[in-house]
Amino acid sequence: MECQILKQQLIDEKIFHDQQQEIAQLYLKCTQQRNTELQKQLTEEKTQRLIFFQQLQQKQSEITKQLESTVNEQAARIVHLENENQSLQNTLSALKEQIERLNIQEYQKRIDLQNKQIEDKDAYITKLKEEMEAININQLQDKQIEKVLTLLKTLDVSK
Repeated sequence: MECQILKQQLIDEKIFHDQQQEIAQLYLKCTQQRNTELQKQLTEEKTQRLIFFQQLQQKQSEITKQLESTVNEQAARIVHLENENQSLQNTLSALKEQIERLNIQEYQKRIDLQNKQIEDKDAYITKLKEEMEAININQLQDKQIEKVLTLLKTLDVSK
């Protein structure tokens, strides 16, 4: 700010020549000090930015390593899970085949049992038919015997 005032005084024509030279030297000195301060600030900012950039690169490198490690771990995990999945798929297929065989065997047992029950019922029906025929024959014989007895009685009565 002080340099601005000196600069304005130099421009102002009311100041005498020897005062102008003195003010010019003060302005030059002020400008040099300001340039030195700005140079220091610039150097400091460059240093801070360089440090920040180096820290940023270091963090980026660490993060990249962590990501690579994580990616490798995940890739290994995926391979492991794929292998485990394939193993489970194989087990599942084997179990399905076994269940299918067991279901067929169970179904065959039920069919055999039903066939046996049908055979038993057929045998029972045949036996019942035979018994019915025997009963019918006995009934016919009984009727014939009754007829004969009736005839005999009739003959006895007629004598």
